[in-house]
Order: sequence, then C-alpha cells, then structure tokens
Amino acid sequence: MIETGRYLLGAAGASGFGSKSTAEEVTENCDLRSITAIITGATSGIGAETARVLAKRGARLVFPARNVKAAEEAKEKIVSEFPETEIVVMKLDLSSIASVRSFVAGFENLDLPLNLLINNAGKLAHEHAISEDGIEMTFATNYLGHYLLTNLLLKKMIQTAEETGVQGRIVNVTSGIHGWFTGDLIDYLRLISQPKCQFDATRAYALSKLANVLHTKELSSRLQKIGANVIVNCVHPGVVKTRLTRDREGLLTDLVFFLASKLVKTVPQAAATTCYVATNPRLVNVSGKYFTDCNETMPSGLGSNSSEATKLWAASEILVTQPSKAGFDPCS
Repeated sequence: MIETGRYLLGAAGASGFGSKSTAEEVTENCDLRSITAIITGATSGIGAETARVLAKRGARLVFPARNVKAAEEAKEKIVSEFPETEIVVMKLDLSSIASVRSFVAGFENLDLPLNLLINNAGKLAHEHAISEDGIEMTFATNYLGHYLLTNLLLKKMIQTAEETGVQGRIVNVTSGIHGWFTGDLIDYLRLISQPKCQFDATRAYALSKLANVLHTKELSSRLQKIGANVIVNCVHPGVVKTRLTRDREGLLTDLVFFLASKLVKTVPQAAATTCYVATNPRLVNVSGKYFTDCNETMPSGLGSNSSEATKLWAASEILVTQPSKAGFDPCS
C-alpha cells in the first residue's frame, strides 16, 4: 500500500527520481557526445523517446530495425529536432539468428566504438507463431535475439571500454510481468515451440521477460569474472500505452487502461528508467540489478534464482548454434 502511494504521488526514491520523472529530467546533466549507443526498438514508444533524449544529450545512435523505412522516419524526426545528431540505420530482425549475425557483421564493418547497448525491442504476439529457427516467436524476438546480439557485441564493448576508460553499459528492458511466470522455463518453451500447442500469449510474454531478467543476472556474473569494464542491468519501464498494447486494442484493453489511468505512465516517464540506468554516473560498477521508477528494487523469486539463470544461459547457447529449422531441443 505504501509503495502504491509513493508511485501515485511520484515520490522520489534513493536516486532522487520516481515514477513521475521523465527521461529528459534524469539525463539533465549528462554529456553523451563521446558515446555511441545501439538501441533496438527505437522506431516508436519508449525506444523512440529513449533515442530522442540520448540524441539531445549528444550521443551517436545506431538503429537496428526490421522495418528500415520506419527507422529512417524515426531518424529524420530526431535529426529535425537535433541536426547535429549522427544516426545509422541498419537492418535487423531479432527473431532470426542469421539476421542478428548479419547485423553484427555489418556493424563491425563500420569500425565504430560501442559504449551503450539498449535491448529495448519487444513484442506481444497476437497468435502462436514459430520463428525460422524453430523457436516460439515472442521468446525469439524479446529474449533470444537480444541474447545473441549482446554476446556478439561484447568484444567490441569490452574493447571500447578499455580504449576510452569509459565503462560500457548494457540495459535490458524487461517488465514487471516477468513475475507472472511460474513453472519450468525450458519445459514451457519446449511446449510453445511446437507447431501445435495450447498457447497463452500473456504467459509466453512473461516467460520472455523473465528470460531478460535472468540474462542480466548471468551476464553480469560472467562479466565480473573476466574483469570486463562493462555492466549490465535490467529495467521495468512501468505501465504505458505504447504500440505493444495498442496492437491488442479492444473494449477490454481500453477498459483496463481507463480503470488504471492513474497508474499509466506517459512515454517520457516510461523511458526515464532506461535513460537513468544507461547514463547516471551513480551507477558506475552497479551490475546485475533490477530497476523500477529509476530505483533499484527486487525482481521475482524466480528472477533472482542464480541456478535458473545459469540453466537458461546453457540452453540459449545451444539454441543460437543449432542448425536453422532444426527444431527446439536445448538438451540435445
């Protein structure tokens, strides 16, 4: 009850910011002119606002996008507001392992540094679908594509941090819905990656968001073990009506948003936690944590489970190296 009251009032937490803080406010004193950032899902909603604010602070941006036309339009909009901004648009379909590998190869050819990776893109599937690699589409897009993208970019991030002395940062955008998932992650993923199954879109989405949390935990541990000057944290942006929810509009969705209107954030408020975790100097050497409303908090019990994080990582390594369309079997 107390936490709900603080949220509604927008009361500041230990960071000095709260639920009503905006992305511009949390980055007010940031100079990002030496920073190169990759932001997935930057064409609309939270990702677009995140990109706009980072551009305002001087960052060079790379937009990986499945819809290149939409990304070019997003670029034009930002450049019209901040003419000095450098933005590179590149093709990427996160649901495709081959596309992720192709994007990283193309990015490496640009010979750019990489200080910041924001894994923001997400989807909530209307209906059951399987990716070209044999993985349920929501999981493939929201988690597995980002897992592989991050792993393939780590060498560049570590190198950039060594050369510049600026700590690299990875931000995984998850959701409080990750706490809705219960059960065995791998067993459920195996079930929904079959061509025919009893599919629950919300549970599949919760699974993918839980995977983002566990990825953050395990990756942080691995980075610390090798002494890399790169940190990784995950964020819950809050409830906001973006394209992710608009795609599922209807009487029920509209009614829920009407009844919960006091809890729903504006897009600038929803982008605040991502921007805070991506830029705030107070978070140097803070890694493997979960943030809500620009303050560190605790994920679900399952999201805090180190053994589950390790198990998911092992399965993910198999999934991104198996032959295309070989079918789902992370234990083979």
